[in-house]
Amino acid sequence: MKATIRRIVVTLLSCAAIQLLSTLALPQPALAQQTFSIAFPKKAGAPNSCMTQERGGSGGTFLRCQIVLPANVPSDLFIRAVFFECRPADSQACMNTQQCPGNGAICDRHVNPVVPVDFNISQPGARAVEWWGWTSDGGDATLHFDVTVGP
Repeated sequence: MKATIRRIVVTLLSCAAIQLLSTLALPQPALAQQTFSIAFPKKAGAPNSCMTQERGGSGGTFLRCQIVLPANVPSDLFIRAVFFECRPADSQACMNTQQCPGNGAICDRHVNPVVPVDFNISQPGARAVEWWGWTSDGGDATLHFDVTVGP
């Protein structure tokens, strides 16, 4: 009888240990982090175009995109990071387009040469950001953004 009880206890302890390890190994849920994408045309005159009339360095023109959280994003979530990509990447219009601050010579004279892109925005509260870029090509391209939101 003692051997049977011992086997039962060992089996129960083994099951408890496996359950504990399984629980600890599960990834922790993300704190309501979400990502959404938004795209704007670059070409001047197109609806919602980011092209401005403001001249930038080296004879180019500044681009300005207003990125706003959609209304269905809960009010306790804020913009935490913005990642830019010009599409199609191999087009002439994209090869002559960059985000500020760029190489400094192009965007350094702009009133806001540093924008909250490609890094974590440490102070929560922003539900809208302005992205600034520069182009020397008026050709058609899509300015695509992946926006990360979180608490």
